[in-house]
Amino acid sequence: MGIEHVRLTGGEPTLREDLPEIVELLSRRFRVLITTNGSRLKDLAKLFKKFDVRAINLSFHSLREEIFYKITRSSLKDVLDGLKSALKEGLNVKLNCVVSEYNVDEIAELVRFAGELKVPIRFIELMPVGKNNKAVVLNEILDRLKDFDLKPVDTKLGFGPASYYVTKDGNYVGIIAALSKNFCDSCNKIRLSSDAKLYPCLGSSFYVDLREILNRGSSEELLKIVRYAVETKPLKHRMNETFVPNNMRELGG
Repeated sequence: MGIEHVRLTGGEPTLREDLPEIVELLSRRFRVLITTNGSRLKDLAKLFKKFDVRAINLSFHSLREEIFYKITRSSLKDVLDGLKSALKEGLNVKLNCVVSEYNVDEIAELVRFAGELKVPIRFIELMPVGKNNKAVVLNEILDRLKDFDLKPVDTKLGFGPASYYVTKDGNYVGIIAALSKNFCDSCNKIRLSSDAKLYPCLGSSFYVDLREILNRGSSEELLKIVRYAVETKPLKHRMNETFVPNNMRELGG
């Protein structure tokens, strides 16, 4: 059907005991990408290298242990060790930071940290999915980075919707601004939950349930309903206007 890339996300995909089998199976047909909180990345970096995982998006929201734990319930040391192992294996790593009231003061510090490692970092507007939290939006993020003399560049690192800038030191900073700049018309993603629900849009509660069709083993029916889901994909999300009751732990980032 033209699908070439599969991203494993979460929740946290590295908690699955059968992750090696999943990665091996998918790597036979697709280019595999991973989004992870990094807590087990140290143990899995060699596996990801073996099966040619094309990119790792590492959720990295703070450089302060107490703030990091408050946001992620993970150990900052474990994640730093995982990042080190991934870079040692030569994996393609990008840092993802969802900006909130907890870490907004660290934006500049995080850019400096990423620049020292020569790893791209992307800041993500907090989307009101599952919670009604106040987002830190594009203009404030850029304002906090004015000392880096950011220059917009026509560069894409991966397949996501980030707009990229380059710092005066030559590192890439991306911003995913789903609220400030609606990029739905260029979105090419669909999401399959672990309980077989196919969501064509993260910002919509619409889904199609594939479980019965999968149980029947009908390839023809499956292709038909997947096409229907893609064709029903909303032209524009309405997260600025209404609460979206989806659970990010089930649909991933």
